[in-house]
Amino acid sequence: MKMIKNSIALVFPEVMFLMSAANEDQTEGDIGEMGARLAQEINTHIQQYCPGNSLAKISIIAHSLGGLISRAALPHLEEHKSKMFNFITLSSPHMGYMFNSSTIIDAGMWFLKTWKKSISLEQMKMTDYDSTGCIESCFLFKLSQEKGIEWFKNIILVSSYQDMYAPFDSARIQISNKKDLLA
Repeated sequence: MKMIKNSIALVFPEVMFLMSAANEDQTEGDIGEMGARLAQEINTHIQQYCPGNSLAKISIIAHSLGGLISRAALPHLEEHKSKMFNFITLSSPHMGYMFNSSTIIDAGMWFLKTWKKSISLEQMKMTDYDSTGCIESCFLFKLSQEKGIEWFKNIILVSSYQDMYAPFDSARIQISNKKDLLA
């Protein structure tokens, strides 16, 4: 992400950046809570460095879990919705890992979810449903119903078939046939 920041800074030297650190040591926690922390960090940055009406646009560039955390932050940033410009995610599992085609990744995620008690992995695997067992009670389903993404002028979701971590369709928010995902 620092390389992307540096490249953008060369082309647009007037742009101000926030390289978030609010969740660096807490990525095993709840994605919703991480989103609230990110929103607080963004609001603090805006208050400190963008006095009055000097804030022109807000663009968010996120990778992997950061894309989900960014989406979870959006409802907390409604006061800035008119400033939202670009939303770019790189290999973010927007629709989770439910149909991940790699058994090695599935096994590793099961191990981490079990051993580290990772709430975020449970949320991304969509196994965090309530006692009804209904998929609509999963965090990612609820996140898909939240406001915020529609505020952006441009939305770019980058994915790659070679990415073994974020399923191709999940990173693009594209619903495919299950048999196509497992082929």
